[in-house]
Amino acid sequence: MKVPGFFRRVVVGAALAMLGAGIVPHAFAAASAPDPRSASPADAPLAQVLRYRTQAPQVRELQVRLRHAKYLAVYDVEDRFGMITREAVVKFQRDSGLPPTGVVDQRTWSVLLTRSRPPTAAELDNTDVGPWFTAPTQPGYVMEMQHRLKQVGLYTGPIDGTFDAATRQAIGAWRSRLGLPVSEVMDERTWTPLIRRTRTPRYAELFAAPPASTHVQDLDPRCRSGKVVCISKRQRRLSYVVDGDVRLTREARFAMPGWDSPEGEFRIWYMNADTVSKIFGERTPMPYAIFYQGNVAIHFSQDFADKGYDSGSHGCTQVRDYQVAKWLYEQVKVGDRVVVY
Repeated sequence: MKVPGFFRRVVVGAALAMLGAGIVPHAFAAASAPDPRSASPADAPLAQVLRYRTQAPQVRELQVRLRHAKYLAVYDVEDRFGMITREAVVKFQRDSGLPPTGVVDQRTWSVLLTRSRPPTAAELDNTDVGPWFTAPTQPGYVMEMQHRLKQVGLYTGPIDGTFDAATRQAIGAWRSRLGLPVSEVMDERTWTPLIRRTRTPRYAELFAAPPASTHVQDLDPRCRSGKVVCISKRQRRLSYVVDGDVRLTREARFAMPGWDSPEGEFRIWYMNADTVSKIFGERTPMPYAIFYQGNVAIHFSQDFADKGYDSGSHGCTQVRDYQVAKWLYEQVKVGDRVVVY
């Protein structure tokens, strides 16, 4: 998936009960049940016209609904109508055939109501339990999570990638420390403060050996010298090669219909382990992103892990194993070659 030209580390941010209580059942995405007090009928009148610099509680509902409609890639909402909200409103209006004024009048509001659902109380007060940053079905991610939770003194078990009761309790304790509802879900709001307050463990701290190759790839001649990430769109493979020696080959996924994964010889120009794409109106984690052509990167994709080739990227090269993404990220550096053919 493509990401914006400027990259920032994921930025996120009550306390409930004892750790053993209130744990949300394990799921890849958990959401609070709708609060009937927050429901709005489809033809509800707008309390006031909302525009840039308006400060009112209904701005929160506007932002949540724009998020539902995939026009506003934020996780926390506020009373203030800022420039990012205005830009989202303009895009929504254009796509809906409305005058792109950036001002939310009754007409714009009524159309938005049909494209969204009533916000829950948890969404409005920024305490909802969002989707997992990376699913706990990825042992590599669970191991990194356990390591980080151990760094903050909340996990004492083995770093083994097992999503067990001790790991769940540690997640709940971390959420409680942040003033969030206790849950077993490590969503972006929970994960971001954790990565900011801990160091990223090295691959060798988590794994005893490199990931195994599971496929074979016919290499392009450009891949037979030097250090290069060699990517075949036709074979749907990615290989890490050093002086003709193939160190790893795994499956890769590319652009969905209507998009394009560029071909050619490139140089890695930027790397970011905690990238979150916001370019398509929603927040999509891209762990261990290696950018090699503009906004196009190699990165781990939970969607690829879940759906296989039934979906696709917006141009990026995706891998479906978190451990592989982490290992590859440590093998390369800015300036190394990437060949896509």
